[in-house]
Amino acid sequence: MSEELPELVSAAAIEKRRPDDTSYRSLAYRDQARLATQAGVGQREVQLAALHLQIVPEVYARNQKTLSCEDQIRLLNYRVAVIGLGGLGGTVTEILARIGVGNLTLVDGDSFDDSNLNRQLLSSVHSLGRKKAEVAAERVGAINPAVETRTIDEFFTSANSSDLLNGGDIAVDCLDSITSRFEVEQACLKEQVPLVSAAIGGTSGQVTVIYPGDPGLTKIYGSPETVADRGIEKTLGTLPFAAISLAAMECAEVIGIAIGRDGGLRNRLLITDLFDHSMDVVELG
Repeated sequence: MSEELPELVSAAAIEKRRPDDTSYRSLAYRDQARLATQAGVGQREVQLAALHLQIVPEVYARNQKTLSCEDQIRLLNYRVAVIGLGGLGGTVTEILARIGVGNLTLVDGDSFDDSNLNRQLLSSVHSLGRKKAEVAAERVGAINPAVETRTIDEFFTSANSSDLLNGGDIAVDCLDSITSRFEVEQACLKEQVPLVSAAIGGTSGQVTVIYPGDPGLTKIYGSPETVADRGIEKTLGTLPFAAISLAAMECAEVIGIAIGRDGGLRNRLLITDLFDHSMDVVELG
């Protein structure tokens, strides 16, 4: 960190008040960007300098008081691999960037096509034919330039898994292939990385958290040697509210784990149907 940066940040901070009328010191985005240029550092470093001084980057003002400055520092130092950037992964990327997870590895070898427009948050008529990983990185930069991205324009495989997960704190499974999901689980076991996994189909979905050594996906799908590659999504499709809702649940687990406030889905499976608003949590043992 630049030696002069804390002094510069402190000088730029202003006093503001929250909706509950409590006061806090705030750093406006325009000052965050200006100080990064002035000090020759990244915007993430400016945010960290502010938070260490209990100054809240205004982009995170509404994260408080649920998240403290200390929580926000943990998130900015956290490394998340988002595996798959479609219906689930696009929304996961969006949420993690907005809340301030500082390091995102964005993994997908696919490109956007017309059928993605109904549910994939990163897709638009202007992104058709473009690589999902490239569009995802651009979106993160437009939302929160303090978030550092690593773009992987490849599909996740057992061959490239060590490189994609190396140095990461957690992986988020946003895939539509059960076979690939098992490959991600095995890679996370090898690299000793926790996994947040979700699946969607029609109006329903499920979420679980798997730590290395947990029974994991076999408790849900059975043996990887005999399971079908695609689930009910193959027949029912996926509606946008299911994709966005389940992605939000994945992010809640990621954030809880990152700040040491476990969300509670380890060895448990949350199952929900958005049409009838039913929700159950099943113990996986």
